Amino acid sequence: FANDPHATHWKNNLYYPFASRADWQLVSWLLCSHLSMAAIDKFLSLELVQLGLIQQLPISFQSARELCLHVEMLPSGPHWKSHTLQPWITTKCQVILYYRNPVECIQSLLSHPLFVPHISFIPQKVWTSFAQVVCVYQEWLLGNHAWDLQDQIPNGATLLRVVLSSDKTNILVMSGNQMAHPLLLSLANIDSSVQCKGLLHGRVLLMLLLVTSFIYKKTHICSLLSDCLIHECLDLVLNPLKIAATVGIMMGVPIGNLHYCFTPLVAYIADTPEQSLLAGISPKASPVSTAIYKEFGDLVPHPPRTSSRTLEDIE
Repeated sequence: FANDPHATHWKNNLYYPFASRADWQLVSWLLCSHLSMAAIDKFLSLELVQLGLIQQLPISFQSARELCLHVEMLPSGPHWKSHTLQPWITTKCQVILYYRNPVECIQSLLSHPLFVPHISFIPQKVWTSFAQVVCVYQEWLLGNHAWDLQDQIPNGATLLRVVLSSDKTNILVMSGNQMAHPLLLSLANIDSSVQCKGLLHGRVLLMLLLVTSFIYKKTHICSLLSDCLIHECLDLVLNPLKIAATVGIMMGVPIGNLHYCFTPLVAYIADTPEQSLLAGISPKASPVSTAIYKEFGDLVPHPPRTSSRTLEDIE
């Protein structure tokens, strides 16, 4: 907030650009009531509102247009960008990727006032008793992996553990049944009880790619091209996170200090078809091991599917 051009006004008026708390409450109600611009103008032109609210409170706006101008002065979140992709095979429509900077999305989560008491940066160990025999694992920061990652970064640095999630979703039901691949971003530093509540927006929409139809006679080739397109988009969007995870980046934390932060990916939440897509394998193979569908009932565990193994299979 200190870097905002209107920060000086907030020292005297916490609700700037609105005149008071009552003014802000009226704005919040008007915006959440889903009234049209014309309906808001009609409401503000009522004699009761003109004489009772605008003249006595006072109200900082007298029309819907002035209301929108005031709202646009509020701090905004990460801005959306678009990128036109050029696939190898012709598609039925233009392929446009909509995305946001993941570093800016992480900063928006860190700056969220509701998350301030629910964000932790230091790994912990919790035991059921003083004897320290049984560990308690309720949050990611209580696990051994958190300690292992912390040991791999410079002393004094902060780990911002990135959690991604995606699932093929139908976004238009009544007009075309348009499918899309949304990518959501969150932090394992945020308490899971808060992170999972949709109304608190603990997960930020990072990327949106509409499902594209390729003009090619072989269906399985079109499926492979679609998977390659998604991997290309993920590589483009997540590149800032890869850089930050390698060399680090300075970011502001809720109390206003700057921390030297690293952003490793610690979890990716996806269903089985989405896991197969991400692992670059057939739907009939396991995304976490080298087993195929005929071997799913084997009593002997199969070797884990690693990135090096996937690269060997591709080569």
